[in-house]
Parts: sequence; structure tokens; C-alpha cells
Amino acid sequence: MPEFRLEPPPERSGFAEFPAVVEPPISDIPAPAAPPGPAEPVTWERTVTPSSEELLDRAVPLLLADARVRTALDGHRYVFLGASLLADDKDRTTPATLVLVHDYTDGRTLEITLDADEHPAVLALAESAAQPGLSDAETARAVAVARTHSEAVRRLPADHVPMVLLTSDVHEGDEHHGHRRAYVGFGPPDRRLPRVRVVVDLGEERVLGPGGGGDE
Repeated sequence: MPEFRLEPPPERSGFAEFPAVVEPPISDIPAPAAPPGPAEPVTWERTVTPSSEELLDRAVPLLLADARVRTALDGHRYVFLGASLLADDKDRTTPATLVLVHDYTDGRTLEITLDADEHPAVLALAESAAQPGLSDAETARAVAVARTHSEAVRRLPADHVPMVLLTSDVHEGDEHHGHRRAYVGFGPPDRRLPRVRVVVDLGEERVLGPGGGGDE
């Protein structure tokens, strides 16, 4: 069979790049700024912000001594959820402290504002049906109550760890409507899905039943 050989194509020069065109032409460009000189040291003081626990420890005695707060909570089961500073509130000229209290009896959350004077006083007290996240104390109590459930006692190995979530409210008319409830699941630390699940009523401190499908 004859052997075919093709000559390489001739070399051609590349296409020239077209220059950039700016219309209208740029003019009056300022000269580069002079390099900055040596910086002067700035004197500042570190601001120590108290933690939520510290704020709450300071606020609780003052709240329990206030007549409006005592009237709102008298005879009710409740829990102090936490406290935070309102120093960054753009509508506020002086810092204040916001304390959240959940009333288990009436299924409401109280939002209490304290001023930041040397002797703080209650500025406002409002209530809503919203349920903030679980406090550390509620989480610990939910786990303790869940561990008393028969399924947990029967099936819970020592190495299982708890996972606690605040459940959403049920429709009005349901017997659990307005109740603050926690979903508690126990499972191996290396598994995503818990093996034992229960729902705890935090106000009544009792287990309502299994917390869903799976292998309960």
C-alpha cells in the first residue's frame, strides 16, 4: 500500500490585538496619593460584656421584687429563660436588659425590660404566645424526665446520648395546644438517628408518649 505524507501547513502570523478605545476619553485622573505616615497609637479599653447567666442572676431578685412581675407570675409555674443586653438597639438611647420568662400555666412568654441604672427598675412588661428556644435548665430537665419513660428504661444503653429539640405548637383545640414540649431522642454518638424518642411536657414534667416513628 502506498505511503501518504502531508506537508505541514504554512506558518501564519497571529492576528494583532485591537487597542482599547474609551469614549469619551478619560481625563483629569488624580495623581496617586502619598503613602501614609507613621500611625499614632490608639488608646482603648476592653469592654467586658456580662454573659446571659450573669445578667439573669442580677435581674431575677429585682424582678421578683417588682409588683407587676409578681402579679403576672403569682400562682403560676414559670421559668426564667435568659437575659440579654439591648445596648445595640438603634431606637434606644440608653442600654437596657431584656429578660425572657416563660409561663407554663398560661402558655405565654413574658418579655421584661430593665433599665441599666445603678438601681435597675422594670421599664416594660409585654407578653406573647411565641416560644423562645429551650434554656439549658429546660434541656437538662427534659432529658431527666425522658429517662424515666418505660421505653428509655428498658432499651437505653449507657453509651446513648440525648438530643433535645423544642417542638412546634399544635392546632388550637388540641389538648397540648400552648404547652411547652420538648422532643428528646437517645441514640449512639456515631449515629444520626436516635433509637428511642419521646416527647416531654415541660410544664407538667411528664412524658406524653413516643416522639415519632422508627424503632420505638
